[in-house]
Amino acid sequence: MRIFVGIQLAEAVRDGIAAQLAPFKAIANSIRWTESRNIHLTLKFIGEASAARTESIQAALQTAIIPAAPFTLTVRGFGKFPAGDDLHIFWAGVQDSPPLQELFAGIEAALAPLGVAREIHPFSPHITLGRNKARFNFKPIFELLAIQQDRVLAEFPVTAFQLFSSQLTPKGPLYKVVKEIPVDQS
Repeated sequence: MRIFVGIQLAEAVRDGIAAQLAPFKAIANSIRWTESRNIHLTLKFIGEASAARTESIQAALQTAIIPAAPFTLTVRGFGKFPAGDDLHIFWAGVQDSPPLQELFAGIEAALAPLGVAREIHPFSPHITLGRNKARFNFKPIFELLAIQQDRVLAEFPVTAFQLFSSQLTPKGPLYKVVKEIPVDQS
């Protein structure tokens, strides 16, 4: 199965972010938008893993050095990758915070002994909201992005993180929580 580590957002937070995409959806028909139920914050993509490897990863995550208390994250503004005149990924930014960096570092450190490669790029927290492969005139989207780049979209408490499985289907991915790990493990 394909697995990744992330933070599951509450339904109200997911729906609130999805609702704020309406102006973008009205002008961007080439973007394949993420279904509201699938909106989450990915912390570490792992990829294909056997059942035994998934169990080892679960155990490692439960011993990770992570923040000592729940913390709050702020989702602020929309953006895109890559830079320039193209758009492959449409995202909502997650305001960086020391507890989020600590959580990411703890996950990286816990998984490295299992042979899960560390990220080579700095951690840039974001929530993927859409993907695009087609050529398109993105100028109206870029103009709207400039207006919306600092807008607070949501704030939510982080009390746990999750190991997810991802099953790809013709209708899009299906995510399932394999294991939930509380942030405060004391």
